[in-house]
Amino acid sequence: MKRIIGFCLLLGALSGYGQHKVKVNAATTVLGFPSIGYERPIGKYFSFHIDAIGSTFNRYHNMPLKFLIITPEVRYYPKATQTGFFVGGHLGGSTFHLQKYNNANSNLYQKGYNYMAGISLGYVYALSNKFALEAFVGGGTIQSYYKGYDSTTGVRYEDADKFNKSGEWLPYRGGVNLIWKI
Repeated sequence: MKRIIGFCLLLGALSGYGQHKVKVNAATTVLGFPSIGYERPIGKYFSFHIDAIGSTFNRYHNMPLKFLIITPEVRYYPKATQTGFFVGGHLGGSTFHLQKYNNANSNLYQKGYNYMAGISLGYVYALSNKFALEAFVGGGTIQSYYKGYDSTTGVRYEDADKFNKSGEWLPYRGGVNLIWKI
């Protein structure tokens, strides 16, 4: 809850000037992982974008599935209208309580946090003066710090002193945003 309040306060602090855009990622929301975003210009060709995505589930296939990811990003648009192609650089973070992909079909799950750093590529298509569509993909490095547990016993399955660590290079962002210009 503290993270959601912080996200809302950040949105309010950023609302000083310019064309603001509120976004909903239709692709992830339909799958049960709502994602909201906010974007505003910070120059002729640049914008600041931030989004949050989380799980509406507590469990999936009898394993925990809870997470919240917040990703701030600076975007560059070759067109001053901030439509068309864009490239962005981001540094985000998450908290999670879930089963990692490499532990599928087991009783093992992980609880921890991570940070992500990478790039996004996308395209904004204006539908009208107030609405647009945005398709995007992104990825980079994910550095995770977690404790692993066996769901049947509740006991840690790995022997790391504090946190187990893992790092991967993966695609981890994407979707189709519905944009409302306010």
